[in-house]
Amino acid sequence: MVPLPSITHDRRTFALAYAWAGVAIMWAFWVSFVIFLAEPSQILRWWSLPTVDRSGSAEQRILAAFIDLALVGLFGIQHSVMARPWFKQHVTCWIPSGLERSTYVHMANVVLFVLILFWQPILLEVWNVDGGPARDALRLLFAAGWVILFLGAWSFGMRDLLGIEQARAWSEGRRHAPRLKTGFIYRWLRHPMYVGLLLGVWATPRMSLGHLLLAAALTAYVLIAMRYEEHDLLRRFGSRYARWRGPA
Repeated sequence: MVPLPSITHDRRTFALAYAWAGVAIMWAFWVSFVIFLAEPSQILRWWSLPTVDRSGSAEQRILAAFIDLALVGLFGIQHSVMARPWFKQHVTCWIPSGLERSTYVHMANVVLFVLILFWQPILLEVWNVDGGPARDALRLLFAAGWVILFLGAWSFGMRDLLGIEQARAWSEGRRHAPRLKTGFIYRWLRHPMYVGLLLGVWATPRMSLGHLLLAAALTAYVLIAMRYEEHDLLRRFGSRYARWRGPA
């Protein structure tokens, strides 16, 4: 086993600042993304960032669709490639292993804000639920999606998920051992964060063609990513994960 390098005070400070900066920016993104999808009229009066049906240029629908799919594709490539074990092994040749997860978070922040900033709305209406119980139910499902996503992140371990524990362990000269998380909401949902994301992008009283394109593309990404993620977990945790997962 290769010994951990000695950690100076300056490097320890940098590691923790680097990790916490990624967390702060990630929270800013999720607030922005909820507004991006929900488009609450009270907030849009002063909100300067684009939303799913506002800003950008939607004059040519085919071009707009191509740009939007490219943005979702960039998100999918970053999230999937940087999460693969072979990529992690390669990148830790250049950066400390304790900062690998924080680097993933920083890169995710970049591509996610790029998606918001360069999104091209396609305003053709697919459905519009004007009012009544159906509209309220869709809004509740939208809110439930983000609650489920948060609970999934909390059950997994927010500090592990966002790289804080890995950076702290490295800054203290310790090794961080990943653990299989099967508690709380994972007792009922195998992939709660994916479920929450899909509810958040699909549950809307007003669905434009651009919003539908985003929801469909993210759904395709989730279906692909789940298979790779489960394969990686099976390789890492073996029979423990197989028993918890049950029949595939």
